[in-house]
Amino acid sequence: MRSNGLTASSYSPVADLDPRVADAFLLELKQQGVAAYTRPVESTSMSGFDRPEIREGVLDRLYVDATEFEQVRGQLTAQDPSLAASSDDLTWAQIVAGFDKPVTGAVNPWPANEDLDFSPAGDAARDETPSPEPAGGPDFPADLKGWLAQRDATSPAYDRVDEESQNRSPARPDDADRFVPPTPPPLPKLEPYKQLAWVAVLGGPLLLLVGVLFSLALPAWLSVLAVGGFVGGFVTLIATMDDGDDEWTSGNGAVV
Repeated sequence: MRSNGLTASSYSPVADLDPRVADAFLLELKQQGVAAYTRPVESTSMSGFDRPEIREGVLDRLYVDATEFEQVRGQLTAQDPSLAASSDDLTWAQIVAGFDKPVTGAVNPWPANEDLDFSPAGDAARDETPSPEPAGGPDFPADLKGWLAQRDATSPAYDRVDEESQNRSPARPDDADRFVPPTPPPLPKLEPYKQLAWVAVLGGPLLLLVGVLFSLALPAWLSVLAVGGFVGGFVTLIATMDDGDDEWTSGNGAVV
């Protein structure tokens, strides 16, 4: 980016120029007291194109003080109309640059009924404006009552329909359509020898743990009985474990 050394509050793009022409205009606008700067025209395929050795064919976009836009554009057109040639990208950049400019001219670009008066007098006028009456005028409720009375006298079917709708019980789903979960199976019952094996598996280590925690001198035969009961009970439970082949086997596929 190159500038002529002057500054402005806002800038607007004027034209895309050859870099040498743009430099000459920067000097000329500096002599006229118009702030301006140039920068290469950006595009998606210009990565690294701002280096001097490959600047050939790359245009510079001239930005000037927004208040002097028309004057500078007139100078470009007077010297060479092709210098002020527009493009889609330049037009879009000008629209973006002028987005926050106030609307000038007697005719606004929106419908007149959308204009709002933000002065205190306009606010007071809007507050005092009466709201429009509903269709039918102020006697509309009385007319409505008369119409309802006439309807009830001439069309008793309305009452029957209302009574039937009030007396009708809410629809209940058919019992056949509801899901009824099956009765859960009973809890398994352990054979006496399995119960004894569980007592040995849990009671043997518990007996040794109590002896260690309370520093009790257990007889040797009791310690051997606790260890032997644990080992025997564990082996018994493993040997009699259900293998689960009663209801499903790997050779029959999925069971529904």
